[in-house]
Amino acid sequence: GTAVLPCWLCACVWILKMLAEVEALAAQVYGSATSNEQRAEAERQLSVFSSNPDMLDQARMILETSQQSYAQHLAATAMSKLLTAHWGRFSAQQRIDMRSYVMTFLANKGPSLENFVCGGLVTLLARITKLGWFEHPSQDVTKDVSQFLTVSVDHCIIGLQIYNEMVSEMNINKTGLPLAIHRKKSVSFRDKSLLQIFQVAMQTLGQLVSGSYGQIASNQDEKLREQCLKLTLACLSYDFFGTSSDETTEDVGTVQVPTNWRPLIEDQNTMATLLQAYNTSAAPRSAQAMECLSQLASVRRSLFPNQETRQAFLQRVLTAVVAVLRGSERLGEEENFHEFCRLLSRVKSNFQLGEMIKCGDVYQELIQLVAQFTVQSLQSCPFASNSVYYLLQLWSRMVTSVAYLKGEGESNLDRYVPEVTQTYILSKLQSAQQLLRANPNEDPMENEEQLVDQLDSASPLCRYQYDRTAEFLLNLFDPLVAKLQALATQGPVAAGGGNQTEIQVVEGELAWLVYIIGAVVGARGTSRTSEEHEQLDGDLCARVFQTIRWVEMRQPEQGSAGSSSATLKRLELSLLYFFQYFRKAYIGEQANVSSPNLYQRLTERVGVSDNLMVMNVIVNKAMSNLKVWSRHEEIVDKSLLLFHELASGYSSSKTLSKLEVVTFSLRNHGPQHLPFLTESGNPRHRTTFYTTLTRILLMDDQGHMEFDAFMAPFTPVLQHLQAFLSNPANAAPGPAREEARGLLMGVLRDLRGVCVGTPNRRAYVAFFDWLYPDYLPMFVRAAEIWWNDAAVTTPLLKFVAELAHNKCQRIAFDCSSPNGILLFREASRLLVTYGQHILTGAPPTYKDKYKGVSICLLILSRALSGGYCNLGVFELYGDSALSEALNIVLQLSLSIPVSELMAYPKVMRGYFPLQEILCHNHISYLCMLESPVFIQIVSNIQYGLKWVNPPHDISVSSECASALYHIVEFRFRGSKKEQRALAALQSHIDANPQMFGQLLALLLETVVYDECPNQWALSRPMLGLILTNEEAYEQIKRQMIEALAPDRRGQMEAAFEKLMTGVLRNLESRNRDKFTQNLTAFRQEVKAFLTA
Repeated sequence: GTAVLPCWLCACVWILKMLAEVEALAAQVYGSATSNEQRAEAERQLSVFSSNPDMLDQARMILETSQQSYAQHLAATAMSKLLTAHWGRFSAQQRIDMRSYVMTFLANKGPSLENFVCGGLVTLLARITKLGWFEHPSQDVTKDVSQFLTVSVDHCIIGLQIYNEMVSEMNINKTGLPLAIHRKKSVSFRDKSLLQIFQVAMQTLGQLVSGSYGQIASNQDEKLREQCLKLTLACLSYDFFGTSSDETTEDVGTVQVPTNWRPLIEDQNTMATLLQAYNTSAAPRSAQAMECLSQLASVRRSLFPNQETRQAFLQRVLTAVVAVLRGSERLGEEENFHEFCRLLSRVKSNFQLGEMIKCGDVYQELIQLVAQFTVQSLQSCPFASNSVYYLLQLWSRMVTSVAYLKGEGESNLDRYVPEVTQTYILSKLQSAQQLLRANPNEDPMENEEQLVDQLDSASPLCRYQYDRTAEFLLNLFDPLVAKLQALATQGPVAAGGGNQTEIQVVEGELAWLVYIIGAVVGARGTSRTSEEHEQLDGDLCARVFQTIRWVEMRQPEQGSAGSSSATLKRLELSLLYFFQYFRKAYIGEQANVSSPNLYQRLTERVGVSDNLMVMNVIVNKAMSNLKVWSRHEEIVDKSLLLFHELASGYSSSKTLSKLEVVTFSLRNHGPQHLPFLTESGNPRHRTTFYTTLTRILLMDDQGHMEFDAFMAPFTPVLQHLQAFLSNPANAAPGPAREEARGLLMGVLRDLRGVCVGTPNRRAYVAFFDWLYPDYLPMFVRAAEIWWNDAAVTTPLLKFVAELAHNKCQRIAFDCSSPNGILLFREASRLLVTYGQHILTGAPPTYKDKYKGVSICLLILSRALSGGYCNLGVFELYGDSALSEALNIVLQLSLSIPVSELMAYPKVMRGYFPLQEILCHNHISYLCMLESPVFIQIVSNIQYGLKWVNPPHDISVSSECASALYHIVEFRFRGSKKEQRALAALQSHIDANPQMFGQLLALLLETVVYDECPNQWALSRPMLGLILTNEEAYEQIKRQMIEALAPDRRGQMEAAFEKLMTGVLRNLESRNRDKFTQNLTAFRQEVKAFLTA
């Protein structure tokens, strides 16, 4: 005994010392650290507990012996991370013991633990339960946890908390499990336990709200309500079908509860309990109860066996809504108000108006109370703005359902909808007025995205009893216009003059009315249209067109728009919004060909008699904006978008080409006429503008004859640049170089826009003939001077990438023309010039190097795959353009580490398509590379093959599989003409004998164990790999079989035997298809017995 005692004492001392250190570090991580550096160092020292699976017992010991909450929380989270990351390393008995230990620990010590420690242990228990769900089918999770519910109130709270975390864990894939396995566990949990858990939640909540639970402290009552309502909501929001791709359950529409839930859903006590929980709970618990009611009201139609049962359920839902509206004082709390608005919207989305009308007096009271609630909310509720969307959506769905009524009864919408519509319009008008009077520089409609959502819902309301709405809008609009005219007589109205405060208030009100008129006119196609409605549209549109005159009076001088008022800018934006919706309703391919009633009113009011004149007004306004508002990003962007969409339609673009303002712009489109080209904060607008202009120019079959005239404004700029670049002395820094730099950046974006707008052979050839040989060669010199300036090289490389892009087979020169070869040579010269500089002098950052490299990869991909140049002639005639381009781009791509390559999507999307092209058409070139280079290329392909599951871009793995197939096919077929390349390929294999075996193993494991949505693409190289690496294939088979439990090895061996049944030793298409069929059957068979 005396010899053992010192060792025992030493162990105790060591444990206590370690525990003290852990507690001190945990306190720094979670509380007492004085700096971020100190906290980071403490996290680093403690990370061993969550990364090393051998530390599981130590983490358990810390949890058991420490009295410090921070150390206990550290132990719980560390155990959760270890079990998640290394689940397979622990035996079945260890997993059972750990689950039992956590359950016992919570039962014994849970009520005395801090909330965050208890939460960590609950998360750990739920994680263990999910990871081991199929391992012990005899375990009844619900029964085990239910023991907590009867011990004490505090234990009941913990039990409900465990249920909550289990539902969340089973519903959401938090551990990165393969999707199929997660769904299988989720569905099994749904079928086995979820209904029982929902019943527990409802029973406990019912006892609480009825007072039958017994005497408990107020804080315990609060916690129990919270857990009950949270659990009820989690059960009703469960992903029953396993189809949700993310964690959100916002407005799912229909709750797909299983059929065996029907008795509980139909039980009137279920809804009564939730309604009572709402009435007796304080916020935010009351809002949770309301959200549960919303989910309950959204259960699927097919749950009910017949229409009578469903109608009875609807009767209870509407009765509950009426009860809430009667006690509307609870809706004065923001959370309750918002959830109730969502409930109203969900009720209408899940039930038909005819069904609601059949509820008789309940419906009549409901529609009256909802109308009163809506009007009062719009008029006086201070927090209604975030919930207005749901109210408008409710009424919008109601009015759109009127057309489908079949005599079920009176909807009474005629009585209430006009008042709701007018109140909404007036409330927004008054809100804008109040805000502007308090602060004239404020923009009352700054959140245009939210505004547009509301308008889209409000527009069907406005077109319901349209005559009343139109009259109301006109009565609001005309006095404002009269007021502006009166203000105009009192003094100058341009920015800075006159009574600016009053003018800004009126402009803000007008902007709102223009928005609502745009939405109403744009909703023409969503409702029944009559001649009278077209006339009303004409009356409203005429008012908006009249507003343009006021805006022109108020517009600032060209170039000084930065000092304009916020309301004038908003009025401009509202006009652009109106033009877009007017275009959708009355211009373009979807609109009616003729609208005589509309133009009759427009002629009477503003002298606009046809489609041509309307488009003239719209385009003049858009072009004016590009001049006057050149420094206002949003106005320029939306004006260009409007112009672009008008040019995108066939008939509207034909009309555009007849307008004087457009024909003038086709001949005069430089910065002196359109200052936004140089002043806009977004230089990409230049490209968009010239794409649109070019499309208009080329819409006419004879447009190409005017191409030189259209390009004439570019000539002086390019000639100036040519003179500058031809003088070597100009390379030195100075004012001339800065001027040339600015001109070059602009003209490159412009020319790219022109090139994008050339859709066919005739247009492209005209553009190329204009560009080459006069101007294209000088861009290589520009790359020499500004190679390290991304602001120059990015538009330069993008222009050449577009020039080399053979989209729609537009690059098709005559058979006697050398232009295809000349185009490739110019692209090659640019790649070599830029690449040589960037390889040696650019820092390894995305802006300075990787972005340029990604465009170079794109240029070469397009040039190699364009089909407009016979690439064989370069080697035949000793021209190095092809080999130099291949060499430099390959060096550029390999200079980027694979981790960086995969971190930047644009670089990645440039690299792998190029590798596929090279492996397909230039495999001999790749084989003749040095072994380290070739092996690195194959290694990158292997890395890309792993990107098979979302959120990764699976096209990467498909491209890598295709590239690998071409390599394997080249090796298998062994053409006599390629003996040198085949010998070089064999030398690469000798340098790395495991290379292709590793690829085959990766593909097999991916197909078997991953989701693999692109299985067909991955199967293409597998047959060739098996036929050319038979020893490696046999070894992989043995490893995969031996990795399984002994009772499943025979099944895996039999599945492998079937894989090659009927497959011959060739790579013909029919044989490859046979192998793909076998692989599909192999995958299904293996997955079946692995998940059984």
